[in-house]
Amino acid sequence: DGTVAVNDVGNELFRAFATEEWIAAVQEWKEGKISSRECLERECAATTISGKDLKRFCDRNPIDAAFTEFANYCRRRGYPVQILSDGLDLYITEILKREHLQWLPVYSNKMVFVNSVHIRPEFPYWEHTCGFCANCKGYHLRKARDGESVLVYVGDGLSDRCGVKEADIIFAKDELIDYCRQNGYDYIVYKNFADVLRILKKFEKEGAVPVPEPN
Repeated sequence: DGTVAVNDVGNELFRAFATEEWIAAVQEWKEGKISSRECLERECAATTISGKDLKRFCDRNPIDAAFTEFANYCRRRGYPVQILSDGLDLYITEILKREHLQWLPVYSNKMVFVNSVHIRPEFPYWEHTCGFCANCKGYHLRKARDGESVLVYVGDGLSDRCGVKEADIIFAKDELIDYCRQNGYDYIVYKNFADVLRILKKFEKEGAVPVPEPN
């Protein structure tokens, strides 16, 4: 949703298929009045979409042109890459499949079709919530940490706030830059994954990140 994908795919989906209720829900979430769980519940309740609609929608949404190169480079080098999203799984996995990246692990909320045109969200990670996120990215970073790991986090928006608190190296753009600046987190500005890959290789040469044995 704006990091791997060029657009915020979740917002684009609700803009295309939901009533205007989704706009009010997102605004209340941005203002901190509701959790992302309540936001997604309201957005999904306002949405009418079929499986074919979803497939066509995903086909129209591109990913960052350099992400595949980045992901494959990390795979060759033995760096585990995870997709963390406070959005919904079906559009994420559909887009990754199209790009032959279905091997990437995805940790997100779930989209379930309750009939041919209506959806509901499910929240497999809600028990680990911070109270604001339906799928708290900070939890997944804490779970991934071991004694030797350097956690590199790439993000762009408000749902990344808990993730940056647990990361060792932060790549930020858009709204996440403002959050990091306001809260005293060091960050590296990036425009796309070509920037991330270039800087990662620089860190390798400098010894700033450990290089694991390739898989």
